[in-house]
Amino acid sequence: MKKTILLFSFFALMAINVHSQQVSPFLFGQNYWLANGDENRQGYLHLLWPTIKESGVKMVRIGGNLYNHQFPDNKKLLGMIDSIKGIGVEPLLQVPYFYTTKQTVDLVTFLNISNKRNIRYWSIGNEPSLEHEKIKIEDTYKYLKTIASALKSVDPNLKIFVYDECYLTDDYARIFGGDLDLTGKTEKGAWLVDGISFHSYPNGEMTNREQAIFNGPASIRNQVIKLLKYIDEANKKNNREGDAKLLWALTETNVTYMNPDRELSGFGNTSFLGGQFMAEMFGIGMEYGAFTVNQWCINESDRVSSDFGYIGAPADFKLRSSYYHIRLMSQYLKGNFTKSSSNYSYVKTIATVSETQIFIMLMNQDNLRDLDYDLQFNNTDITSKPLLVNVPVNLEKKYSGVLPNQSTMILIFNKQGELQKQISYSLKNNLKNQPPEVK
Repeated sequence: MKKTILLFSFFALMAINVHSQQVSPFLFGQNYWLANGDENRQGYLHLLWPTIKESGVKMVRIGGNLYNHQFPDNKKLLGMIDSIKGIGVEPLLQVPYFYTTKQTVDLVTFLNISNKRNIRYWSIGNEPSLEHEKIKIEDTYKYLKTIASALKSVDPNLKIFVYDECYLTDDYARIFGGDLDLTGKTEKGAWLVDGISFHSYPNGEMTNREQAIFNGPASIRNQVIKLLKYIDEANKKNNREGDAKLLWALTETNVTYMNPDRELSGFGNTSFLGGQFMAEMFGIGMEYGAFTVNQWCINESDRVSSDFGYIGAPADFKLRSSYYHIRLMSQYLKGNFTKSSSNYSYVKTIATVSETQIFIMLMNQDNLRDLDYDLQFNNTDITSKPLLVNVPVNLEKKYSGVLPNQSTMILIFNKQGELQKQISYSLKNNLKNQPPEVK
């Protein structure tokens, strides 16, 4: 099944019918969870920062339900920020929804002026529709406007994302361009907010692989397409052009909000397939110009149902499929996103092109079939093989190979279409706790 692809450049999200686009430098993201003592639980983030750095993530969000209600004290907050910045990563800091103008001003002043932490990226509140009091959108609008105004009063150059709902509800249309529009300017001429952020765990209780392979990605893709319409309307309404165009972020995501088990050969968050799902989320982020896509989470291993981490349980902290997929993409998918396609629905493709190389990630999610394939560097749709992959870069060149079942492969070619490197990672590697293999 060939994919229809709409392409959006990083700072010009609505430019349609281009063949490639810049990938955000902050695309590969994570969430700061679970720290030791949070919810009176044992956490291990303090042991994991070198491993986190090696995964290649570029943004870590300090947010979620706990920090929305029990914000860290100043000492702890500085330590959290320093841990993130200490590995060369940018924080995205969530301001609690109940903060007053004074509390918000004091927070920014403490972090960026008094302590020179230079936090550039901010969000406000967390999943208001899941609060016990079921916060109405009109009340959400009030706290968003209050806190955003306070943030921009200290520094108009801060980038603010709102409003981290648990999925892309229709109320987003009211906040972005509608009757509760927040996308205009402050009295001093700064843009009040800079982007849309939402969460999506597309599956609940899962019963089969197809939910992770097809239903989940389709749900998120549809939400992103709807989101881009909101962005387009808000940009037009407020004449936001160039670098002022609204950004978007998927700040929490994983296969399911109700992890079924820890079976590596299964289809939950911790499975090999779960890692391929996260790779597809980053691929959707590339395709539609996301600012950042943030997996939930780094490590939470004391409960099966909430085990969403890309690093496993102590004492060995095994690296999971989602960890290796993030690392593979951040390390090898360089340059600009370019459209690619597969004629088989169980094979997902993500491609980028740099000035000197062509990169293609192939993910075979079929749990039985090894696939002989032809990879064409043009729009040729003729092959004698079961699988045809197209990366249309105007080369009269073909590469053939075999893609094993339940495996991910990255192929790196020069601009003449000659293979330079192959990296393979499979369920078999995952079961043996082996890293990807480089040839």
